[in-house]
Amino acid sequence: MLAEGAELPTHRELAGRLGVTVGTVTRGYAEAERRGLTVAEVGRGTYVRSRREAEDFGWRDAAREGASKGVVDMSLVYPWVPPDGEAGRLLAQTLEQIARGRPLDELMSYDPTSALLRHREIAAHWIGRMGLDVTPDQVIVTNGAQRAMTVCLASLLRPGDTLMTAELTYPGLKAVSRMLALRVRGVAMDDEGIIPEALDAHCSESPAHALYVVPTIQNATGATMSEQRRREIADVARRHGLIILEDEIHVVRHPDRIAPIAAVAPERTLHITTLCKWATFGLRIGFIAAPERAVERIRSGVRSSLWMAAPLMTEVATRWITDGTGERLAKRKLAARHAIVRDVFGERFEYQTQPHSLHLWVQLPEPVRKDECVAQAKQRGVLVAGAEAFTVGRDVPHAVRVSIAAVPHREELRRRLEILAEVFEGCSDPCVETL
Repeated sequence: MLAEGAELPTHRELAGRLGVTVGTVTRGYAEAERRGLTVAEVGRGTYVRSRREAEDFGWRDAAREGASKGVVDMSLVYPWVPPDGEAGRLLAQTLEQIARGRPLDELMSYDPTSALLRHREIAAHWIGRMGLDVTPDQVIVTNGAQRAMTVCLASLLRPGDTLMTAELTYPGLKAVSRMLALRVRGVAMDDEGIIPEALDAHCSESPAHALYVVPTIQNATGATMSEQRRREIADVARRHGLIILEDEIHVVRHPDRIAPIAAVAPERTLHITTLCKWATFGLRIGFIAAPERAVERIRSGVRSSLWMAAPLMTEVATRWITDGTGERLAKRKLAARHAIVRDVFGERFEYQTQPHSLHLWVQLPEPVRKDECVAQAKQRGVLVAGAEAFTVGRDVPHAVRVSIAAVPHREELRRRLEILAEVFEGCSDPCVETL
């Protein structure tokens, strides 16, 4: 996004803008320079190289260098894919069935409603099983939940509008909000997520326009709201006229499917779900269940940004919904992985998770330096996500998020968690930051 020759902000300026430490920015700048993407000139600043200079420098090789050293990325949350190739075999079977089935021309055509009617009928029935009664006309199909969130925000909000969210929230929401010039305000949380009284107080002090909420297995803490908490959140939103963007991408994994907020406040809630987080990350199909009055605006947003979701990919997703393949993949057992977490971390660290969660939220003991932990873990071959990626505001907790599904084999998961435990316990010495 930065033009050739553009000057980057100073380390201190960017640290203030992002709400992170100067040391974090310094390491980021050093990594960009190591990869040949930027060049630092003493006394002048840091500048973006031209693409040709970066290619000549070998930035692609530098970017791949981590993988060749056995680095495991436990910073991203995606479903565990067994190394036995089952998911690939299931996809091959589905594609063969599609090829032998109905005429394929309809999967090569354009539909202005975002998806074929039969695809939306299947999605509406599936969403109904999650506790939300919608018609096929209320369902909009997109290329993944991230795209669904972007389309909803871009279609219903204007630059400068205020979006409320939990004080620890999905980093993708922060990125989209910056792109759309929305003002994001964080709301205090407890073990269930957003505190209704805190949300009410914020909205009473200053008008807000929308609320983004993840009621089930919240990103990043894993909190899940009770039915009562969901009703209270809906009541506050109704009192203050908030649009609710409900992100329920983990609901299929949760054994007790609590009715979504959209079932309590259907007139103002856009409900987003997907197969990506519980079946396979590569199946980039998301579903929006929208109030009738918002459907055409959302469809218009889809048409203006991506035209429509890919019909072939939607065919695969809806077949996996109807034939049970999706839920079979979702029922992959995580119990053994959580047992490894308990065995390695035990009483050594305070962490939050749930039996069906794909990640942990680990509170680091004082006086541990979070940034130093993240940096040392990377040096030892494990990537984790620091709390600043999720924080709205400047009050960054001493915590990291760790994915337990990113490592294919349990033995390897244990080894990587043991590395993290050593790092977390050994980062209490003060470090000197380069200014």
